[in-house]
Amino acid sequence: MRIRFSPESVDDLKRIYNFIAEHDPDSARTTVLNLKSAINRFSLHPQLGRTIEHIENMRDFTFGRYVVRYTEKPDYVYILRIWHSKEPAKFPLYQSPQSSLQPLP
Repeated sequence: MRIRFSPESVDDLKRIYNFIAEHDPDSARTTVLNLKSAINRFSLHPQLGRTIEHIENMRDFTFGRYVVRYTEKPDYVYILRIWHSKEPAKFPLYQSPQSSLQPLP
C-alpha cells in the first residue's frame, strides 16, 4: 500500500523540523527521519493507529510525542496532519483527502 501526504502534513513536518532545528539541527533531522520511518510502517500495517470515535476510517498513531492523523483508502494511506502532543488542539479532526496528493520528498 502506498503512503500519500496532504499538503498540510508536509507543512507539519517542515514546521516540526524548523522548530527543533532552532536549537539542534541534528535532532531535527533525526526526529523527522524517525517520523517518516514510522509512517512508512502504515504501508504494511495500515490499521496500526487507534480509530477516532464517530469518524469512519480515520486513525491517530502516536509515535513518541507526535501524533499522526491519517485515513486508509483502498490503495493508499493518506496522512492528514502531524503534530506534537503538547501543541494546542488547533488541528481539525478531518481534512478532506480531496486536496492534492503528494508523495513526501
